[in-house]
Amino acid sequence: MAIKITNREDREDVMMWVSDLYKDVYGIRPRVYNFSAFSDAELEKFVNRLIEQAEEEAQLIADAEQKAIDDVMSLGVDKETALRWLEQADEFFMYGDYPDVEEPQFKYEWLVNYFDRKKVAKKVVS
Repeated sequence: MAIKITNREDREDVMMWVSDLYKDVYGIRPRVYNFSAFSDAELEKFVNRLIEQAEEEAQLIADAEQKAIDDVMSLGVDKETALRWLEQADEFFMYGDYPDVEEPQFKYEWLVNYFDRKKVAKKVVS
C-alpha cells in the first residue's frame, strides 16, 4: 500500500499519523525529523518506506507465530492445545522470573509459588 500525496489535504492527513507510524516501526517517537520541512515527494518516500518496514515486520511476526504453532503441533497435539501451551509459555516468560509477582502461576498442573524467592513448586491436588 503506497501513499501518494497529491494535494494539501493528503499532506495534512499524512502529517496527522506519520509520528504514530514511526513509533509503530521503531518503538519511539521521531525527535529529529521536521516533517513540515519535507517536500511532498520526500514525505511520500519516507512514509512509504515506513509502511514497507511495518508490513515486513508484521509478516515476520506472523511467520514466527505460525512456526511456533507448527513446532508445538509436531509433538502430536491439536492446534487448540498448541495455542494453549504457547499462551501458558508466554505467560510464564512474561511473569515467571519476576520477583514481585503476587499471584501464583499455574503451569502444567504445578502451582509455582512466587512469594518464596526459592520458587518452591508444590503439586496441585485435585
